[in-house]
Amino acid sequence: MAEPKPRQRKFAPRSRTGCLTCRTRRKRCDSRHPQCANCTRLNLACEWEPKRNIIRDSSESSSSPAPELQVTGPLRSSLDFWDILPGGLDQASERKHILQYYVEAYVPSISVAASPANYYTSLYMPWAFQIDGMLDVILAISSAQLSRRVVDPDRAKHLKAVSSRHENRCYAFIKERVSPSGQPLRDAYQVIAMILILVGLEALNGKTDTRWLSQLKCAQRLLNNISPEQSITDCVEVDSLHRHFTYHFAFASLMARVAPSPINSSLEQELAPISSGLMPMTTIDPLMGISYQLCDLIARIQYVTTSNPAFPHITEASFKAIETGIMSWTYENPFTLGVDLTIALDLIALAEAYRLAALIQLYRTSPVYASRIPDCASRTMEFVARIPPGSPAESSLLYPVFLAGAELDDEKAMAACSKRLDEIQGRNRYENVGMVQKVLKEVWRPRLESGKRIDWEDVLKEKNWSFTVG
Repeated sequence: MAEPKPRQRKFAPRSRTGCLTCRTRRKRCDSRHPQCANCTRLNLACEWEPKRNIIRDSSESSSSPAPELQVTGPLRSSLDFWDILPGGLDQASERKHILQYYVEAYVPSISVAASPANYYTSLYMPWAFQIDGMLDVILAISSAQLSRRVVDPDRAKHLKAVSSRHENRCYAFIKERVSPSGQPLRDAYQVIAMILILVGLEALNGKTDTRWLSQLKCAQRLLNNISPEQSITDCVEVDSLHRHFTYHFAFASLMARVAPSPINSSLEQELAPISSGLMPMTTIDPLMGISYQLCDLIARIQYVTTSNPAFPHITEASFKAIETGIMSWTYENPFTLGVDLTIALDLIALAEAYRLAALIQLYRTSPVYASRIPDCASRTMEFVARIPPGSPAESSLLYPVFLAGAELDDEKAMAACSKRLDEIQGRNRYENVGMVQKVLKEVWRPRLESGKRIDWEDVLKEKNWSFTVG
């Protein structure tokens, strides 16, 4: 079935002469002083650019025939519309604001590249207007992130309460539609999407328990219940859900050895052909970029974390199959997927950072290959450094930065890694970044003080933590 062409959002022409508030919101302004009609209607602070003073260059003499003029004062507004959201809105108006934030701020903050086929907007938003649960989960995660952006503490507290209220509604919605045995009763696609977004909400809130793993187990059961006929008929929807699940499932594999209840698999799953059943990439994935097939390989690393004494050859064969798959994996050319040169180069650097981080994760499962880890970590950080701060690709850097950062021994490199994590957190406001920083500091401190090496897995076991690096 051909993928429907997503609708393009139409924006009003951006005002060039109106108030700063309308210019920030990209809305047409009537330029009425001191309060324009838009700001009056929405109860916004109507900000105007201050008058500029024209002064002479002090180095020029008063007799100079053509003195150089300099303009003083702010030439560019630093006003952030989302930091001045009005308080006291009725519920309908507030919901509209949060939905606008979801489309214009939240989704771009977590997406590695802009794409009209981004399932966060092209699929999940239409579902939100059809299914109450989808609307609740979008409002829950958007208000949770927005609460971390607004300056007013009372507003932030209110938005956290809004997020919690909608999150509770989500769980009630899911409970009504999933049987105790895990069989879907109705709205299966939307329930899967909701669960995966709730995994993201756990990361955003910095939760360190294993609820996100239980959520993934539920999503996995629901996905497995989709028949091959359904997958063909609803190929766009099913492929989007599989890709979203694969992204989170890859990071579940990272916690396989430290989580009290890791996601297990049957022997048949362990021996399944690498990257079987994955649709070819025809667009940039919002979370993985061009690394979809690689994330599927990463997810399989959890199956070789512990050698089976009864079948040692199976473990070794699985290790070799995954290593070969990672090293020989080739990604789609991003230039053919509709992105410009700068974004394409960042996506390539992100893909290579993921490849090397995947090898670090794999080599950690066997002491025989431990000597290869430092080189992989060094090369990972080189590719991370190629992605400039503020690049959309930065939003998915947490996985390679964590794995490579945990292997650093140089204080300067540690400081640079910590700074990069601050920049990532500043972009998406996800609290799991702070969890990563706390673990890395526990790992780095004894190395700097005494040269003693502590493994990040031991830190997590001691703290009884489990979190996703998505």
